Amino acid sequence: MSIFIKICGITNLEDAKVSLTEGADAIGFIQSKKSERFVSLETLNDIRNVIGPNFLTIPVFVNPSTKDVMDFLKIFPNSILQFHGDEEEDFCKSFNKPYIKAINISNQENLVNDLNRFKDAYAFLLDSGDSQTRGGTGKTFDWKLIPKELSNKIIVAGGLDSNNINVLLDTIIPFGVDVSSGVESKRGVKDHSKIDNFIKLVKKYE
Repeated sequence: MSIFIKICGITNLEDAKVSLTEGADAIGFIQSKKSERFVSLETLNDIRNVIGPNFLTIPVFVNPSTKDVMDFLKIFPNSILQFHGDEEEDFCKSFNKPYIKAINISNQENLVNDLNRFKDAYAFLLDSGDSQTRGGTGKTFDWKLIPKELSNKIIVAGGLDSNNINVLLDTIIPFGVDVSSGVESKRGVKDHSKIDNFIKLVKKYE
């Protein structure tokens, strides 16, 4: 089974190029202006102009407007949308694109309820944030809370790095993994050797 690998929080051209060259399935661009990893449309255009629009991108939104989403899709039409806020299912699927719904995991009962609310989601991203932080905390959660019967639709995020990815994958094999701070040299800047090592470790489980 191939594990979907997303390198998130990409802020510049070189990090995008290295992530894709090393074998990431998708790169994530933060579209919430409150984030230190926010990427402007101008920068996105610059990245697209060098490496093209055809690779898989995942824009990460927090309660966006329709215009916010459409502006991104004009640059990168080959996208899976990720919604990290209080968006409802009708909004998420209104763009006729596959979408990922992020869920800040607290306990298994709440998780199952949230999963049932978004039946058309391409996948669910489980993270360790709360209603204030919306993920990106660099902290792990209890992976045993993941329902094994739903693991084929789960992307695990939150505090992953080369030191703990094997612990996760020995516990459960999810549909995908999402890493950001765990492959950074400083916030918003990726360490290319960490990207390479992380991807190699994940691929050992395929």
